[in-house]
Amino acid sequence: MGKTHSTISRRDFMKALGLGAAGVGAVTPLFADLDDMMSSGHEQTVKFKRAWYVKEREIGNPTTDTDWSAVQGHVNNYILNSTNGSRYVFSAAGVTDINGECARQQLAANEAEHPGFKTRDWAMNAGTNGRLTFLWSLDSANYSGTAGLKKYIGSPEENSHMLRAAATFFGASSVGFAVLEGDEKKICNTVHSEGRPFVWEDVAHAYDDTSKIVVPNNRTLYAIAIGEQMSKELWRHNNGKYGSGNLRQTANFDRYRRWSFVYRSMQDFLNFLGYEAFGYPNHQARGFLPAGGDGILAGLCEGGRSSNTFISPEHGMIQGYFSLVTDLPLAPTKPIDAGIRRFCKTCGKCAEACPAGAISKEKEPTYDLFDPSLYQYQNVGDDKTVRFVAPGKKNWVWDAPACWRNANVFAPRNFGCSNCMGTCTFNTNSGAGIHDFVKGTLATTSLFNGFFAKADSFYGFGLTEDDKKEEWWDKNLPVSGFDSTVTCTDGAYHHGGS
Repeated sequence: MGKTHSTISRRDFMKALGLGAAGVGAVTPLFADLDDMMSSGHEQTVKFKRAWYVKEREIGNPTTDTDWSAVQGHVNNYILNSTNGSRYVFSAAGVTDINGECARQQLAANEAEHPGFKTRDWAMNAGTNGRLTFLWSLDSANYSGTAGLKKYIGSPEENSHMLRAAATFFGASSVGFAVLEGDEKKICNTVHSEGRPFVWEDVAHAYDDTSKIVVPNNRTLYAIAIGEQMSKELWRHNNGKYGSGNLRQTANFDRYRRWSFVYRSMQDFLNFLGYEAFGYPNHQARGFLPAGGDGILAGLCEGGRSSNTFISPEHGMIQGYFSLVTDLPLAPTKPIDAGIRRFCKTCGKCAEACPAGAISKEKEPTYDLFDPSLYQYQNVGDDKTVRFVAPGKKNWVWDAPACWRNANVFAPRNFGCSNCMGTCTFNTNSGAGIHDFVKGTLATTSLFNGFFAKADSFYGFGLTEDDKKEEWWDKNLPVSGFDSTVTCTDGAYHHGGS
């Protein structure tokens, strides 16, 4: 397969920044030119790419010798961890006795704080067995205090450290924490998207019924901010002639599929520790907290020009945000400044790419977001109140009605749009050292922001035209379509990428 390299070399790139040869030494020379940082393409194949030493054998001839004339299907309810299979070793009464003795030994080990049997170890095990129905809060019978386990007690710092490890294992891409008191408490939603009010009451446990969703008001609550990565490749499938298509929509919905697992796993995990965990009454996308705002406060991301989305230094705009609430004391994480907000002032690529003209092209954000004339399809009869924007935030105007109308109503703009997310300068992939250099530069100075806003096109990033979208099926991409090792610092994984 032929390969056409761009005309900008790495040295020319550095010269364009005004750094020249003197600045090149600050970045490890990992490539000959910019295209060497990108995939050179892969031949179509049905084979999984393996290391050179993995040899292939004939079909039906594995290294496990097999007499195919004797092979037949197994009666699987006789494996030894089934009811029938265990009776090869124990009688029915014996199985009951051994299970009881096993439980007693495990609880004794829990009481003795034996490694592997501590309450948090049990909670991790419980988290991997989570059911996939969305519940506002689990029944108190699930809490560890009634299950015979010692209630977990740790300092806020220890608890945050533990939750980050657990959430990452369950599938979270990034994790942060906030205390829901004072100003932070003001961001909580007051009414659920289906119409039931969120009501704060002095109750032992959170609960909901047909008329309200109740939040405990008699103790301090903490927010757990969760980020879920998505496929950058698929999010670049722009809103073309017939819309962005099913593949781009697949990347969007995939975050909810994975969040479904993480949410219930975290609920079970925290309940087994002896604490509450709630946030979503009945739908994986409609919760108690505005998850993007919580992500900003907890330091997962910064707010960008496209005000309905948020930008992470590690994951760009292609990350979904969710939140849980718990009464486990947590040490809050701080908001961040990676130069992203400043960069948005001079970039504006998302506004240029928006087919609905829904994103402001003004340089500066504003608090004045409530004038109905700012919105193309404001249609509320005599009451000209803008209710789809919450006050108190200084943002660029985002015309939500125009965005929604373009994305959901009129053909050919079917299957949504999200050109803003696909075109964002921060949606570069994570394998090249130059990206660390660029992000480090824009975090400390805005001098090169205009140049960086345009430079990603030379790397092959940006929106994918219709005639290129089928190429996704031929790419050799990571599991789930994204690099989960971006923030890894331990083990033999990718270290410190971006």
